Amino acid sequence: MAIVLPLASTDRLLASSVLVGQKDSFPIFVSTLHQIGQCTEFKIGIPPHSGNIAAIQEYPIDSIQAIDVDMIKADPIHDLAFFKGRTTDIQVPFPKINIDFNGISVGEELLVIGYPYSTLGSFLETVSITNVSAKGRRIFMKTIKIDELIISHQTLQGSSGSAVVKRSDGSLCGVVRGTLAPPNVVSIGDIPLASDTNVTYVTFSSIINETLKTF
Repeated sequence: MAIVLPLASTDRLLASSVLVGQKDSFPIFVSTLHQIGQCTEFKIGIPPHSGNIAAIQEYPIDSIQAIDVDMIKADPIHDLAFFKGRTTDIQVPFPKINIDFNGISVGEELLVIGYPYSTLGSFLETVSITNVSAKGRRIFMKTIKIDELIISHQTLQGSSGSAVVKRSDGSLCGVVRGTLAPPNVVSIGDIPLASDTNVTYVTFSSIINETLKTF
């Protein structure tokens, strides 16, 4: 199962982040780029339960331990940011990263693991059961195709960067990018018909695996 920890700047919590691997024994985390804003200094928070979602969590928490991390790659196409820790003290198993997009079925059960209330200052980690509502392939600049899962899950601001895990085998299937609206609402004349503002997109995990190979 993936270890998810809160990502913070120097003065506030930003999003959830997922421990996905290591480089020279230093941990590598991934989160969403859009939550970063103008921040240049980052930390990964280590709550008392250490990202063990099965543990009892005490709250409220006034302060927690944290490790300094550096952003080592920004990927605006996939809305991903990769961070490398400055310590080798984190010794936990890394998740199996799912690279088989065709092996994910519509209707399949997934788990969303993260800190949905982190932007409100909360270190409470939650898990929600959801389903694959659809499989998508976003066309970017008419040439780049981005595999995405569309899930039946209502996100909060802190949900960005949450791990999306296949319930049957615990493999990491991606990270929550967020609830996004299309450029235009479908309409007839001036009457709006529908939009996908309540649709949650997940960047599929194969790009995470490919990026890790470049470090």
